Amino acid sequence: MTAVARLFDKPTAHRLFKTPTANLAGNGAAQHPDKRKAGGHGPNLDDEVSFLLPVDPDRDELEPGVFHSPAEWWGEFGAAVHRWETLIGQPAPVPVEFGPRGGRRLASVFAEWLMGLPGGWITRVQGLNRAAQLKAVGNGAMSQQAFTAYLHLMHHDEEKR
Repeated sequence: MTAVARLFDKPTAHRLFKTPTANLAGNGAAQHPDKRKAGGHGPNLDDEVSFLLPVDPDRDELEPGVFHSPAEWWGEFGAAVHRWETLIGQPAPVPVEFGPRGGRRLASVFAEWLMGLPGGWITRVQGLNRAAQLKAVGNGAMSQQAFTAYLHLMHHDEEKR
């Protein structure tokens, strides 16, 4: 969020999704962001996706060959999602799924997409359950940022001259 705050004014930065974190699967069930804030904590990605998005995991899915996900899925996050879809060349997957007790929860494929990873990079690895997938996504570095940092380091001496 710190880097985002430097790029955008505060109201704009707050309309972007939270970053996936390694403890997402260990936080317990999603709570409405207002309830989480009332308890003195900030909402996490699971809270935002599960309670703020009007997506029905049973009815909503992408049509084959579609480049952008439906705008009505995203509410106030629409511009950011559309921009990221364009930048990485992949439509956003359905962001929620039903958990074992029937509640909505963050789909690990959506967290994987948010990090800019190719579909299945983590979510199709044999033997990883949802908790392990979310932990792997949350512990990972965004490949685009890592690549940019690597290029910067490679050309650091040239920039000094």
